[in-house]
Amino acid sequence: MASFDGQGFMMVDNSWIQTKAIDVGSTTDISPYLSKILEDSVWNGNRSIVFDVYWDVESVNTKSEWRLCSVKFSTKNFCLFLRLPNPFSDNLKDLYRFFASKFVTFVGVQIQEDLALLKENHGIVIRSSLEIGKFAAVARGTPIVEFLGTRELAHKILWYDMSRLDSIQSKWDEASSNDRLEAAAIEGWLIFNVYDQLQQ
Repeated sequence: MASFDGQGFMMVDNSWIQTKAIDVGSTTDISPYLSKILEDSVWNGNRSIVFDVYWDVESVNTKSEWRLCSVKFSTKNFCLFLRLPNPFSDNLKDLYRFFASKFVTFVGVQIQEDLALLKENHGIVIRSSLEIGKFAAVARGTPIVEFLGTRELAHKILWYDMSRLDSIQSKWDEASSNDRLEAAAIEGWLIFNVYDQLQQ
């Protein structure tokens, strides 16, 4: 059974997010953690998983090559952060299958370019995705929110206290790995709640 035994963080509404950060090696079995994320998204009724991807960019012969270096998945109760190997190994087939799931919607902020890069550079296809900014713009009748980042969008929709996230981000270069994980958990939790709020 997968254990999210990383640091836990309390959110501003007193809910608790349990985290797990994994350096994925060639023999790392990530499937139990992906299953736990999938289960939590289904148990909470909205079948959504908030995701964010991070890229390494290398210049090769005057051309930029993009490589997926890490990915974050968030649900109501969990935040999973995967640091991926270079090159990819066979065990990442689980990640490909996870992204291809028909049972959940992968929700993200400003994800159109990421979706294209995932397909072009790694052959990863997300079957069901939702750009939360576009969804919010339609739901609220406010076109400008389509172009907002995570913090600004969440503030506009939820009006939550952002002081902890602001504190970490203002000193990002000096932030500890624990603080950065907390920021990742907060951002995932915010977008989960934005989506939840917009569905009501």
